[in-house]
Amino acid sequence: MTTTPPSGSPRRVVLVVDDEPAVRRSIERILTRENCQVIEARDGREASQRMSEAPKIDLILSDLSMPNADGREVIASAEAHGIPVVIVTGQATVDTAVELMRRGAANFLSKPFTREMVRAVLDDTFGRDAGKRRPVTDRPSLIGTDESLFEVREMIAKVAETDATVIIQGESGTGKEVVARLLHAAGPRANRPFVAINCGAIPEQLIESELFGHARGAFTGATQARAGRFELAEGGTLFLDEVGDMPLAAQVKLLRVLQERQYTPLGDTTARSTDVRIISATHRDLTEAIANNTFREDLLYRLNVVDLKLPALRERKRDIPLLVRHFLQSANERHNRNILEVSIEAMDALCAYDWPGNVRQLANVVERLVVLRRAGSIGLDELPESIRQPAVPGQKAADPSELPAEGIDLKQTIAELEDSLIDQALDRTRGNRNAAARLLGLNRTTLVEKLKRKGKEA
Repeated sequence: MTTTPPSGSPRRVVLVVDDEPAVRRSIERILTRENCQVIEARDGREASQRMSEAPKIDLILSDLSMPNADGREVIASAEAHGIPVVIVTGQATVDTAVELMRRGAANFLSKPFTREMVRAVLDDTFGRDAGKRRPVTDRPSLIGTDESLFEVREMIAKVAETDATVIIQGESGTGKEVVARLLHAAGPRANRPFVAINCGAIPEQLIESELFGHARGAFTGATQARAGRFELAEGGTLFLDEVGDMPLAAQVKLLRVLQERQYTPLGDTTARSTDVRIISATHRDLTEAIANNTFREDLLYRLNVVDLKLPALRERKRDIPLLVRHFLQSANERHNRNILEVSIEAMDALCAYDWPGNVRQLANVVERLVVLRRAGSIGLDELPESIRQPAVPGQKAADPSELPAEGIDLKQTIAELEDSLIDQALDRTRGNRNAAARLLGLNRTTLVEKLKRKGKEA
């Protein structure tokens, strides 16, 4: 059965493959409301015929388990036509995800599914203009099919079109800024600025100027007036990242702005009105911070109108193959590389690892592998040793100060440890050299000199 496309906007053509008519009808009703034209097939054999007959198919939604020819055969047939396949299944384990991603599946849709879940899959495949696929690097996106992510997507859909203040909580690297950008892009302020500030990466004496700007002569070195983040974000969204690390003095001033919708640049005497939507994020337990008198309870009430919690990557491991494919494609585009796949053994190791740095750490690992490998496939031996041989729970970690029986190259070992700690500090502070130097107990100039010697600083 094929739905009749209405006149007007172009429609995406989706082939729905399932041996259960009720499931096909359910998906068809959702896709029709999403401006899609639907073609149906009962199994993989019939799907192959539809691919040959139809002039254009943009996407295939296929059940995994079917008589005659299952979803694996649908993937194989679709590959020859260059059509992305989303597998619909109620049994998407990590092992199944790894296998199907290697076969070429683009995504997964878990049964039972909702309209929001189908919409998320469509959004991962297509751009805002129907029938036009967006480049991987052109938009913020939440990659994955775990139920916890669908709950986040549903919340985004509910609050994006409002001006409600949102706080996003989650471990470092879980994608809090991605969610903030999605909230901005899906709301009425999408055509206005999105301005981000990392509250933990700015020295206490500078944060007021960064937020509210300063007048000429406000302090030594202020040779001209400078706009703050509130002014730059006027009419749009101000994202306060790591708001839990904001100094108490700045918290008082921020609270006043949220209450009065006015601010005064440093060294100025004239108050200015502000119209921005505030989205904040933190990896800290703010309730604990309040108990420790490092965060104001009244400020939390202002920020926490809507609370969004992001899961750690170790809590949604079946999404790792999808994320790896996404980061591979993105890194290939940025660095002009041609990495085609990750071996089964390497993918198993990636899925088994707990990823303390979450999605950001996975993205960094994949990018490094792509840069170093250049082309072909990534094997187990190319993964970092910590991922190839993760620590066994309950096993005592090796003492880094213990000298192995065969001896070591002391100079090289110290250099590697220094490299690792510097990279971690820069990653944690998102490249802010001042903040990274503080974490390492160094002067900024000392850190810069070390980076120059290592070829990491122009």
